[in-house]
This record gives sequence, structure tokens and C-alpha cells, in this order.
Amino acid sequence: MKKLFICSEFYAGMLPFGSAIINTMRGEDTFGIFICTNQCDYKKTIIPNGNNYLFIDFPTSKIKKLLFRIYPFTLIKNINKLIKSHNISVVHLLTEDSSVAFNLKRMQKQASVFYTVHDLVPHEQKFSSITSWFLRSVLIQPRVSYLIKHTANLVTCSSLQYRGMKSNFTDKNIFYHNFPSLLTESVKTGRDHISELEGVEDYILFFGLIEKYKGIHILYNAYLHHPDNKKQLVIAGKGDLYFTRNPEKENKKVIFINRYIADQEVKELFSKAYCVVFPYISATQSGVLSLSYFFRTPSVVSNIPFFMETIIDNVTSLSFAIDDIYTLMTTVDKLATISLEELKDKGFEYYQSNYSIEALKNQLDEIYTN
Repeated sequence: MKKLFICSEFYAGMLPFGSAIINTMRGEDTFGIFICTNQCDYKKTIIPNGNNYLFIDFPTSKIKKLLFRIYPFTLIKNINKLIKSHNISVVHLLTEDSSVAFNLKRMQKQASVFYTVHDLVPHEQKFSSITSWFLRSVLIQPRVSYLIKHTANLVTCSSLQYRGMKSNFTDKNIFYHNFPSLLTESVKTGRDHISELEGVEDYILFFGLIEKYKGIHILYNAYLHHPDNKKQLVIAGKGDLYFTRNPEKENKKVIFINRYIADQEVKELFSKAYCVVFPYISATQSGVLSLSYFFRTPSVVSNIPFFMETIIDNVTSLSFAIDDIYTLMTTVDKLATISLEELKDKGFEYYQSNYSIEALKNQLDEIYTN
């Protein structure tokens, strides 16, 4: 069975997600098409597989970027060419891939098409510009909805989302597989130093793209209102800060690394941290915990349903009440009263048993043959 994987989106999270699945399924019957940018370059994360992979660079000029978003002629042309020339029987759209929505009907005439649903219900967002609003609200989200509505085979890595989709899409085939680990080889072996953290360690960490649904404002405000912060707070990730800072209250104890964090920097970022906090307001599927578990960094998470189904509370991670922000820092304080080595050990054991490459491959093979 020849399979074609498509990864045409490249924003935070999509690159490690798509790369992990492609690398897991790599073989002579596996083909792939990837859209790359300078910062999110699949060529750096995908294990070579002969001539089976095609990498297309995303345009650099604003006009060509917009035209590509509206109709990516080169991408669609190569998808159709690969399907025909290699007798592809399975096409899997891994990374939202809204720009290929216009090509869905043609693909479905030639192969079984599978579509990974990342967020059935869009997350809370605050747009930084009219351009970002236009891209998401006009060009991306409507076509994501189209793909979900018209693709016969839908895939998710969220057990909550899986149950909802099974109930709401009775005319479709709904599949579930484990979320892949975000640990690429470059993440595991990264040796790059973070200049902004020179001489800084044992800090409270948030890591990820700055987006409203991730609740960074909750962590920031809880930290500033905590009476005794002996540890610094590091907020690391690219994105527009959607909340107002209070430099006077920060008292030089809050460090913002407001830029793209390269794979090679992640190891140092997590290894030097006292703990990592994920104060998400909502989430459907995510592999962020694989990083904290692998690097043995204690994690504190909000008690939203996604995390409560993903962690073992007080064993692999600690949780706090999202509707009471003052419990966030008291939960961080609780780390000083428990055995951190035991927490780290249990987290690493969870990583080994829940992010198995073999299990993921078996799940995907079963999905494609059903």
C-alpha cells in the first residue's frame, strides 16, 4: 500500500507533529510533500527516504505568499502528479492543509483520503493585525471546515475529540491514534545555548507559541500577584503578547524570550528549568508534555479535560484549578514539598509507555487498512 503524506502548514507544532509521523512511517512505500520556510524547514527534521520526498519552499514575497495561500498551484500540481505516477492508494493530510481544499474531490477520486483534525472547535484567539485575521478567518478556517465536512476519513489524537466526532459524524470513518512525541533527534541532542538565559537557571518556564488559549496571561498575573517569588519566570516563544505587561511589578524577575525557539535550544531550555507550566484555557490535542517528561522537568498543568485525561495527577504532573488563578503558584510551591525525583521518574516512565514509535506505527497501519 503506497501512502502519500502532505504537510503544507508549518506554524508551531505542525512541523514536529508531521515530521514524527512521517519518520515513523518511513519506507519504500511512503511518499511525502512538504512546504518549508527558513524557520520551519521539514528538510531538517525529516529522515531521508531516497527520492520519495518533495520539499517546496514557501514564497518570500508578500504577494506570492498570498497567492500561494489562495491557490498553491505548484503544490496541487505535484500532489496530483505523485498520486498518478506512483499509484498512491492512501493520501493523508497531516497539518490542516487548508490550501489543498480545492483539490479534495480530485484526490478522493484517485485514493482514500485521510484528514487529521487538530481542533474541531477553534481556540480562543486575539489577532495582532488585520492580515492575521484575514489569513485565519477567511483563507484558513472556512477551508478547514470544508475539509472536515467533505473528507470521509477523519483522524484525531484527542480522545475527547474522538468521542465527539464519533457522535456527530455518523456518516464518516473516525479514527484515533496516540499523539506523536515532539522529540526529534535535533531536540534530543540540541547543544545550542540560549543567550538570554546566560547565568539563569532553576526558573519557572512557559514554552510555546504565544497564543491566547494557552493562558500565558494567567501564569503572568498569578506570578506577579504571588507574595514570595524566589524563582524567576521565563516565557519563551514567538508571538504577539496579547496582554499588558507591568514592568514595575516584574522587578526584573520575568524574562521574555519572544522569538522562535530552535529545536537545538529546547534541551537547554527544559534541562535548566525548575518546572514548566502549561496554563491552557483550552486544548484538544498536544504533545507538549512529551518534552517535559523526556527532559525530566516537573510539569504543572491546568485542570482542563484534555490535561486531566493525559496526566496522572500528583504522579506524573500536578494540576491547578483554571478558574482560580491563585492556585497556580501554590501548586508550583507544592513541588518543594514532594519528591521531585519520583515525579521525574514517573513522568519519564509515562513518556516511554505513551509515546512509543512502534505503537504509533501499528495504529496508523491499522487505520489505513480498515
